[in-house]
Amino acid sequence: ICTFANNQYALDEELGEGIFESSFYITLRSGSCRGTCLILREHAEPLKRSWCLFEFIQTMDLMESGVFPNFEGLFFCTSSGVMNFGKANVELSLRIGDQLAEMRLEDAQASQKEDKLLIDTAVEAMMGG
Repeated sequence: ICTFANNQYALDEELGEGIFESSFYITLRSGSCRGTCLILREHAEPLKRSWCLFEFIQTMDLMESGVFPNFEGLFFCTSSGVMNFGKANVELSLRIGDQLAEMRLEDAQASQKEDKLLIDTAVEAMMGG
């Protein structure tokens, strides 16, 4: 969703005054969004990126809250299909599962140091941390 919610050529403008004013956050929390598609390859690169983890956590929070009944949650999409529907390669699914088990916010990276600090601070506050 980030690719479509954010103008990739004007990210500073898209982010507004803070992380909770980003196009992604606003779109996800609008009530019209039906889910988040996480596109993964064998090394699950998005799970190593701060922004992707922020989006992942926001999606999990929205799923748990049940605030929008039409929200279907997180879809793990691979080149062989959507894992949620049993349409992904078994080996790839296992590798992605391993990456999920090892996922740590503090190890995630961002292109901008300021973004990483902003995301880490927001997630820590959200998670009681």
